[in-house]
Amino acid sequence: MRGDKKYYAIIIFVFLVLFLIQYFQKEPTSYARTYSHLDKNPYGGYVLKDLLPEFMGGSEVQSLNRTLYEIKDSVLADKNLIIFADQLLMDQEDTYILLNAVNQGMTAFISAEKMGGPLLDTLKIGTDLDELYYVINANQDTVEARINRDIYRFKRDAVATYYSELDSVDHTVLAVNENDDPVAISVPFGSGKIVFNSTPLAFTNNYLFFEDNAQYASTLLSELPQRTTIWSEYYQLGRIEAQTPLRVILTTPALKFAYGVTIISLLLFMVFEAKRKQRIIPIIEPLKNTSLEFVKTIGKLYLKSGNHKDIAEKKIQYFLEFIRTKYYLNFQKFDKDFFEKLSAKSGKDVVQLKKLFDMMEKIKNQSEVSVQELKMLNTQLENIYGTDGR
Repeated sequence: MRGDKKYYAIIIFVFLVLFLIQYFQKEPTSYARTYSHLDKNPYGGYVLKDLLPEFMGGSEVQSLNRTLYEIKDSVLADKNLIIFADQLLMDQEDTYILLNAVNQGMTAFISAEKMGGPLLDTLKIGTDLDELYYVINANQDTVEARINRDIYRFKRDAVATYYSELDSVDHTVLAVNENDDPVAISVPFGSGKIVFNSTPLAFTNNYLFFEDNAQYASTLLSELPQRTTIWSEYYQLGRIEAQTPLRVILTTPALKFAYGVTIISLLLFMVFEAKRKQRIIPIIEPLKNTSLEFVKTIGKLYLKSGNHKDIAEKKIQYFLEFIRTKYYLNFQKFDKDFFEKLSAKSGKDVVQLKKLFDMMEKIKNQSEVSVQELKMLNTQLENIYGTDGR
């Protein structure tokens, strides 16, 4: 018992050390651009999630992790749509759903630094939009964005691209950078419109807290009617649903820590427990088969009596019983199939077995058996028995 207490004390000590390390360890700041409404890191969208209902006049804001094709245009038609992404690459199906919903009255707010796929080509056909080009401004560290006469300052990475080649496009410029290049435009389409914005970082936690940049986001989002709004995060985050219970554990810090401590504790317990209970295993001799020795003794008695025929028949009878109980063979007919099966199970040669059975058949048909014939039969039987009959 005293030894057990020592092992338990070690396990508890390790558990406490791991707990204290985990408890006092500061979670490192992630600078990944997630734009997620759940993410409180610099480039998450947690602050915007709290502000959006106010921007929408108290209307509901639904955060979904689904494609537009999964949401369907019939659901989107009387709502707003918001998408934030570093790079937006919609396929043909999603583009069709988007434009069909906008045509029916939806207002879409798409904020992405880069865009690709059939969306731009489709807009060109439908609204005489030539193409949207993104040009990176790498001349300075701090840049400005302007809405009318209101100026907002950002780091260069937040206002890195702008729209060009818009002369033939029916659009309204909503915001420009310091070179008067448009960074936000409104493009009418059917009964609705699409607001394109190339500064998604301006809507993240880091920038909404800086100076009065929340006004920049508020002014652009005011282009959306005050009604139910769907915020699709699929185009930045992809599929984020947990697929296995273990993935849920490993993606949750508290559960991941508990899981690790449990595994370590179990391993320590197994090591100490195995070491404590290990004993010398005694060697147990297998039981000896004395049946053959008994038969040999009886055979010697018969040999002394001189009845060689009787001895031979009893040896043959015992041998056949041995085959039946050992190899489960039916010996009503000693044909080719029987010898092949016996050879496969005993490991003896088919020719050797055939000679033995021929000898046995000959002895059965004789009225007397000589000492030499009895010895030959016994030798053949011993060769077949090998170690199996012992």
